Amino acid sequence: MLALILNRNYKRAITSRLNGSNPHAVVPDGGRTQQLLQMAMFAVMGKVAKMDGRVTNAEVKYASTIMQLMGLSSIGRQQAINYFDQGKQANTDVVPCVADLANCIGKNSALANLFLKIQIRNAFVKGELRLKEKVLLRDVAEMLGFDKSAFLAMCNEMQGHADTKQSKARNFLHNAYKVLHLEPDVEDGEIRRAYLRMMSRYHPDKLVRDNLTEESLKQAQEKSMAIRTAYETVCGFRKIRA
Repeated sequence: MLALILNRNYKRAITSRLNGSNPHAVVPDGGRTQQLLQMAMFAVMGKVAKMDGRVTNAEVKYASTIMQLMGLSSIGRQQAINYFDQGKQANTDVVPCVADLANCIGKNSALANLFLKIQIRNAFVKGELRLKEKVLLRDVAEMLGFDKSAFLAMCNEMQGHADTKQSKARNFLHNAYKVLHLEPDVEDGEIRRAYLRMMSRYHPDKLVRDNLTEESLKQAQEKSMAIRTAYETVCGFRKIRA
């Protein structure tokens, strides 16, 4: 009876943290359910991340975010990292641990829904859902009690979020080139020259000597900050040293 109560309280607390309704909820000991959730969560994340042959910093960062959302202790985080690394191995089969998890949390449950959405979102970190990842996650969805239509609906939802994020990133980059008075196809060497040219025109230290008003100096400070941000954005996108 005690184990059943602890399991129920754990599932309620971890669900409220992962869905954002109570991100600071105190998570009690969940026993076997907690162990299976952490194992399946990060083993599947590691498997999905490695399926194209490489794990990006963005995928590692996303996994770390989930660890934080789950309120893992330092020991729990290390266990999660170990599960993630184990999932990356080619000979690791993550299907059995998902099946065990489904038996503990219930198929088609709120926690199962969150688990699947987290895995789908993880697959979109690189920008698109590839066929291999989609096949694996379709199997995961079925084990968790979600049919093909429900799975595809979740994928479409995540695709919409990914497209919106990419669109915002493109607009931000476009504006950065505009601030520097550059075209997107400009040579790398011209970027720093444009940055220095713009900064020499708007840097507040230079304009102080011109006896400008306080309001004009404030505008110049804002302009120089925008120029610096634009420069760092373009350099970051092109992977060149700022």
